[in-house]
Amino acid sequence: MVGVHVCSVPKSPEETKRCLLEYFRNSSIGLILITESLAKQVESTIIELSEAPVPVILLIPDRNGSTGTYEVVLKELIRRAVGIEINI
Repeated sequence: MVGVHVCSVPKSPEETKRCLLEYFRNSSIGLILITESLAKQVESTIIELSEAPVPVILLIPDRNGSTGTYEVVLKELIRRAVGIEINI
C-alpha cells in the first residue's frame, strides 16, 4: 500500500489495544486498517475510538475470509449515532 509508514503485528488483545491507542495519538495517521479477527478481540475499544472522526478505522478480512465482525461494529456505531438499532 502506498503511503503506509507504520505497521504492527500484535500478539495479544492488550497489545492490539495499545497499538490502536498509540495510532490515535499520532496526528499523522488518518487511516487504520485492522483485520476483523484482531478487531473482534478489542471490539469495545474500536467502537469507543470510532467516535472520533480521524483516524478512520477500517476492518478488513484476513486471508481466511470475513468473520462478520465489521457488521457488529457498524451496527453499534449506527445505533449510537441515531439512537436506535437498525438491521443492516
